[in-house]
Amino acid sequence: MSVIIVTAILEAKPGSEEELYDALLSVLAPSKSESGCIQYDLHRSIEVPSTFVFYEQWRDKHALDEHLSSSHYKDYRKQTEALILNRTVHLLKLVNP
Repeated sequence: MSVIIVTAILEAKPGSEEELYDALLSVLAPSKSESGCIQYDLHRSIEVPSTFVFYEQWRDKHALDEHLSSSHYKDYRKQTEALILNRTVHLLKLVNP
């Protein structure tokens, strides 16, 4: 299997930016410690500070599925549900030769 890249673009509801930011920070350490995690980084837009982007690399689809079923990921999703206006997730594979 090949490495799976994930980009998750999250837009906070107005007034929820800092609460969302804190919640996103809390999921970093446990996600990075998962055995199938290669990279798990959080970014915040300079131009639109209510926009956050996760850039992730997972060993394979199985590792990503384990992440999505983990208790810390489920807790994070539940905690942030009311804070997010829009969420766009892309599952990607590297295609350059």
